[in-house]
Amino acid sequence: MFNEDEKASWFKKTYFMLRSALAYRRLYRQFASVKSRPMIWGAWNMIVSGPNIHIGKNVTMVAGDGFRTTLTTTKMHGTAGSITIGDNVLVMNGVRVSSANKIVIGDNCMLANFCYLMDADWHDIYDRTSSPGRNAPVILEHGVWVGDSAIICKGVHIGENSVVGAGSVVRRDVPANVIVAGNPAKVIKRIDPSKVKHMGSLYANSVPGGKKQ
Repeated sequence: MFNEDEKASWFKKTYFMLRSALAYRRLYRQFASVKSRPMIWGAWNMIVSGPNIHIGKNVTMVAGDGFRTTLTTTKMHGTAGSITIGDNVLVMNGVRVSSANKIVIGDNCMLANFCYLMDADWHDIYDRTSSPGRNAPVILEHGVWVGDSAIICKGVHIGENSVVGAGSVVRRDVPANVIVAGNPAKVIKRIDPSKVKHMGSLYANSVPGGKKQ
């Protein structure tokens, strides 16, 4: 009925379908709340660990090419971290989001490959047995874009529509509608908010009667 090549192809497709389904089910059960089922590419490379991880609508997460993408919260010393991801958010390969306090990623945000968001030092300079160390919330407002390999440190609040350049280290708050770059990150350009189009607009246009965001 099937030749050897067809059998091998059928077996391979079935194996990857089952692997993806099982990995997706494992991940889905880790979320504290989900507004709609996220699209996850390479679910077997995705790590979701800890309490209080919330996902909005139309979220896409990518963990392809063998790169692990991680969302991690910790619970220790009477406190627990939390991660809240808004609607229409894109999380790319190798992204790490680690919380011991609170991290909020607003609607229509994009996290490029290998960027790192953390709300704690995870250690003390002198008492190196101490964890999570100093910590403070991280907030990304509506439409923030974090570039490839950028690092967002504890206590940082990034305003609406702002862009963090690739490889930047952000240690202080970023106002709305600017581009920052460098280590430490500094404002290098202003953004005209009237020209910004968000991912939410694409989803809205694909739904009859939808409103642009």
